[in-house]
Amino acid sequence: MSAGAGSSVVTSPPRSYREQAPAVAERFARLKERPVILEVRDLSKRFRDSTGAEVVALDHVGLRVHRRELVCVIGPSGCGKSTLARMIAGLDTPSSGDILLDGKTVDGPGPDGGMVFQGYTLFPWLTVRRNIMFGPEVSRRLSSSLAEQEAQQWIDLVGLTRFADSYPHQLSGGMKQRVAIARALANRPRILIMDEPFGALDALTRAQMQAYLLQIWRNVDVTILFITHDLDEAVYLADRVLVLDACPGRVRELIEVPVPRPRSREQLVSPEFAATRQHLEELIHPPLQIPTEKLPLGRMTVVGDDVE
Repeated sequence: MSAGAGSSVVTSPPRSYREQAPAVAERFARLKERPVILEVRDLSKRFRDSTGAEVVALDHVGLRVHRRELVCVIGPSGCGKSTLARMIAGLDTPSSGDILLDGKTVDGPGPDGGMVFQGYTLFPWLTVRRNIMFGPEVSRRLSSSLAEQEAQQWIDLVGLTRFADSYPHQLSGGMKQRVAIARALANRPRILIMDEPFGALDALTRAQMQAYLLQIWRNVDVTILFITHDLDEAVYLADRVLVLDACPGRVRELIEVPVPRPRSREQLVSPEFAATRQHLEELIHPPLQIPTEKLPLGRMTVVGDDVE
């Protein structure tokens, strides 16, 4: 979520991103007492490029995510965010290190890990209802009647009751992504991995989808790992933000977001939000001292006044 149109100027000076209100600190203390759902241990990923040279995509990455926590992963382009997501989902294999989900090694895709991509990945020949029924019928072996009952619950939860019998081509981009989220959740995963799921949406729809996601997350027993390049989105959604360096991808910092929950768009201009967003900006886009070379250009047009 970009804090663009309609946001007012922050008048209060940003506080330190490390400062937490007592209620926020208490919430983090309780969160850390929850069971660890996901543990990434000393994870590395290497591959060969087209010339045969070895490229290190991720280097000794470690992370522990607690039950019902929402963790965002950010970093510059090429830092291995999507590679990390794919390995946690079991779609790619680490070169070294371990990924544990509920204490069990992830060695391939399974029902405990749901995945939502930037593309909608819906079956175009199936209705909303049938798309969501697919997982419960195939993966969980539910009867059609039980799968339909469960699908209806997810359809209601994501606010698409009126569109249950519509096909993907009849839906907007935001609606399609809500179906994709509902379809992933219908398998009852322990963790939902979302790889820049709102990246293709316009700013208004993206903001709406962020609000929908927070509502869904508050009502479902699921842990979320959310990949994004949008700093405002990361601060708005996350309990904690994992910042990766690029080339190779290493953990730069793991930040506890001091913005209280429940979140609202009004918090975009709060000192806590501004301080955290500013710190992420400094980590991801450090200021570069690049001198501007004066070009050897002569004046090629004369307007007749000195207005530039």
